[in-house]
Amino acid sequence: METDEKKSGKSVSWKRRILRWLLTAAVVLLLVLAAFVLSVPYLLTHVPIPELEFDLSAHIKGKLAELVENKKATVDLEIRRGNPDGFRVRARGRLLDWRYTATANVRFGFIRADGDLRLSLDGTDWMLYADFSGTGAKDWRFNANVKEREISRDDPVLASVLSRLGSPMTKDLAFSGSFSLDAEGSCTPKRPVPAWSARGGVKNLDASLVTPGGTPVEISALRLRFGVDAIADHRDIAPMFPRADSVTAAGFVLSNAFASVRATERSYLVTEAGADCCGGELRLYSLFLDPEKLSAGATVFADGIDAGQVLSRLAYFRGQASGRLHGKMPFFLKDGRELHIKNTYLFSTPGETGKMRIDDPKPILDNLELGGVPEAERGNLAKVLADLDYNVLKIELARGEGGEDSTLSVQIEGSATRGSTTVPVNLNIAFHGDVDEIVNLGLKFKRHTGKEKQK
Repeated sequence: METDEKKSGKSVSWKRRILRWLLTAAVVLLLVLAAFVLSVPYLLTHVPIPELEFDLSAHIKGKLAELVENKKATVDLEIRRGNPDGFRVRARGRLLDWRYTATANVRFGFIRADGDLRLSLDGTDWMLYADFSGTGAKDWRFNANVKEREISRDDPVLASVLSRLGSPMTKDLAFSGSFSLDAEGSCTPKRPVPAWSARGGVKNLDASLVTPGGTPVEISALRLRFGVDAIADHRDIAPMFPRADSVTAAGFVLSNAFASVRATERSYLVTEAGADCCGGELRLYSLFLDPEKLSAGATVFADGIDAGQVLSRLAYFRGQASGRLHGKMPFFLKDGRELHIKNTYLFSTPGETGKMRIDDPKPILDNLELGGVPEAERGNLAKVLADLDYNVLKIELARGEGGEDSTLSVQIEGSATRGSTTVPVNLNIAFHGDVDEIVNLGLKFKRHTGKEKQK
């Protein structure tokens, strides 16, 4: 009996020794692991780190891929102790097509790291500032910004990007203004996928360019905010609301120009755009623009534009006029090269009277002669057109196939007074020909043929 009790006591004592030994070993192991984790940052200052290379081609696709030749990033790290704590990291390498230099101050805790970063593109004044923190691949956050800075065509980074656009309009493009960018991102245990957003802006941008057809275009004081929100592989482009003090093209001046632009899955939707022009207002709604094909169509609505400025664009009218016109002008832009003006209709304000003085009535009289109007009537009409008051003015352009055989119809109703004699005027004139000969818009877009492309 005593022997069994002694054996039992020895067994319990042995188990207790084993348990104490295991606990001691576990504590020592934890201390060793903790010491190793804490020493890793210090080891980094003594262990050489080979150059790292990252392939970014999976994230650079479509048109963006055409803007850069190199689609990789390289990092050559140098880590040194910092003061009063933490480490100072210096990196050099290549980011896409540009060489860069970066410095960071990093502080390590038991399971957390945080710090700040400054990255600059060598040979430029482009500078990115950022701060970050994290505990692992599924728990991190960052904030970054490019502070407002001046930009121009002479900027080496922008010049490199523009040279790869392959657009004829960038050849004579000149611009100056300011640019800024802010970005932030995070990943959390509750949402273990990356989420980030970026917001940027262009302010007081003045630009000038020449279209392939030789038409000069000038933009004054353009302001634009843009942005993107992303989570995992999904991205949403933020609505854009560009504004400009003026846009000048082919003798037209659009002042206080604005637009509301939203990105859809495959195109951009201009929900509304407008400007002051020719003493009145122009408005456009629901314009879909395919960025791949650069084809779009919409209708411009005119309200209260000056009749004299409209008539000055008609090749057969040489004179002056007062009054206001309203109406619509549908158009279609094909492949970013061909601008087609479709059937246009403009009319004077009902109930209002305007004045018209035709300085050279010959084109009108020649047209009437072809229509069989006798010479005597044409002579009297020449005197009437020199000074008349109208209460109805209608201008209608019917575009023919391909622009040829288009018809411009002008209707004028009113009266002309010479001395004490007042005569009624009811004039309907129709001109035929190529739309570009009838209407001088001055908006010329070069049409590329197959032979031109081969050249």
